[in-house]
Amino acid sequence: MTIPTPLCALADIENPGAKGFTVEQDGARLRIFVVRRDDEVFGYVNSCPHVGAPLNQEEDKFLDIFKTGILCANHFALFDIESGGCVRGPCQGRGLTPFPVAVHGGQVVIL
Repeated sequence: MTIPTPLCALADIENPGAKGFTVEQDGARLRIFVVRRDDEVFGYVNSCPHVGAPLNQEEDKFLDIFKTGILCANHFALFDIESGGCVRGPCQGRGLTPFPVAVHGGQVVIL
């Protein structure tokens, strides 16, 4: 049985809100972020499918002003929180790369 790797307490992420992390995967450092909506979390690799740059320019700023979508600060593409699919912008038909996270005992963990 694999033990989930904790990232932070669920309470450490605003509701709704998002938080960025750097994790190690297969010996490489990977930028990811986790979006919280109520008791659900959604994890994604922090890389825009249009240009490959990080989505945020400010720490932990991944959501639009209404906190209903994930916003790329580089060209204002908008992504669905649940699916990561692009709903507006130059990356139509593409989406964010999911990263497996869950809530376990009040902690956000990597699966």
